[in-house]
Amino acid sequence: MIFRYALDPLCLMAVFGYVLNRLAIEPVTTSAFFHGCFNDLLLIPAALPPVLWLQRLFGWRLHDRPPAPAEIIGHWLVWSVVCEGIGPLFFSRAVADWRDVIAYAAGALAAGLWWNRASIAVRSGFDFLAPYYDGMEALLAGKKLDLCRIAHLAGLPVCREALLVGEGHGRFLVQLLKSQPEVRITSVDSSAGMLWVARARLRRAGLPGDRVTFRKKNLLEWTPPPAAYDLIVTNFFLDCFTAAQLAELVPRLAAAAQSGAHWLVADFQIPSRRGWRRLRAVIIHWVMYRFFRIVTRLPARSLTPPAPWIGQQGFALEQRCESDHGLLYAESWKKTRLQSSCSSSVILPHD
Repeated sequence: MIFRYALDPLCLMAVFGYVLNRLAIEPVTTSAFFHGCFNDLLLIPAALPPVLWLQRLFGWRLHDRPPAPAEIIGHWLVWSVVCEGIGPLFFSRAVADWRDVIAYAAGALAAGLWWNRASIAVRSGFDFLAPYYDGMEALLAGKKLDLCRIAHLAGLPVCREALLVGEGHGRFLVQLLKSQPEVRITSVDSSAGMLWVARARLRRAGLPGDRVTFRKKNLLEWTPPPAAYDLIVTNFFLDCFTAAQLAELVPRLAAAAQSGAHWLVADFQIPSRRGWRRLRAVIIHWVMYRFFRIVTRLPARSLTPPAPWIGQQGFALEQRCESDHGLLYAESWKKTRLQSSCSSSVILPHD
C-alpha cells in the first residue's frame, strides 16, 4: 500500500474539518469540545503526512509505506512537548493542558489504525483490540462508560441467573458479582481475547470464578436456553448490529428471560434536539463506526436504537437516564408479558 502523504484522504479530511471548525462552528458555539478538543484530535492526521513528505523529499525517509507506529508516536511526542511544554514558556496565549495531549493521542491512534488498515485486516476483530481496550476506554471516555453501565445496577432486585451478552472486558461483570452475592452469571462473547481479559479482571478482583461461566459464541448464531435468566445485560453491544440483525437477535435474547426478568441496556445515542450536542454526537458516531468497521469488521454502519424490538418482546421500560450531554443512555426494562410472535413488524424510529 503506497502512502499518498498530503494527498492522503484522511489528511485532506482533517484539514477540511479544521478549517470548517475554525470558520463556521467555533464562532457560533461555546462548546469546549469544538473550541479545543476537536481541533486537537485532527492535529496528527493533518500534520504528520506533510512532515513525512518533507522527510521523503530530503531522503530522510526511504520508502512510501503508511506511517509506522514509531513515526506516529514520535510525532505525537514532539507535538505534545512543543505545544504543551515549550509553547507556553514563550507565548502568552499558549496554555499547557494535559487533556490536549490525550486528544493528540486519540487522533494519532485513530489515524494510525486507518493508515495501516490493510495490515490490520488480517488480524481484525475484537481479539485485536482486546489488549488495548481498557486503555482506549480510559483515554477517550474516562469513567463515563463505566458509570453508564452501572446506572441502574443498585436498583435491581435479587438476581439468581444473569446473562451478560457481549460483555467484553468484564467491567460490568465484576460490579454485578459485588452487588449480587447470589447471582450466577453466563458471560457470552464472540472474542476469545475479550473473554481472556474478563477472566484476568475477575482474578485481579479476587472474586469467585465458580459463579461465572464464560462462553465463546457467535451471538448471531447462538440460541440461549429459554426462560433461563432473571437478568439480561447488553451494555454497548446492540449498537454493533444492523436493523435486520437486531430483528433476529433481540427476540432470541428475550426468549431467554423469565417472567419478571430485567434487561439492562447501556449504549450510545444521538440526541434528538438540534444543536451542538447533536452535532458533537454525530461526529463521534461517524468516527466511532468507521474506526470499528476498519478494525473489527463491524457489520453496522450506523446506530439503530434497539428499543422498538425490546418493547415488542414483552418488556416495559422502567427507568431511563442520559449522560455526557445526551451521548450516552442507560435503560432498565422489565418483562411483563409474553413476547409477540411477529417480531419483524417493528417500525424503525427516525432520528
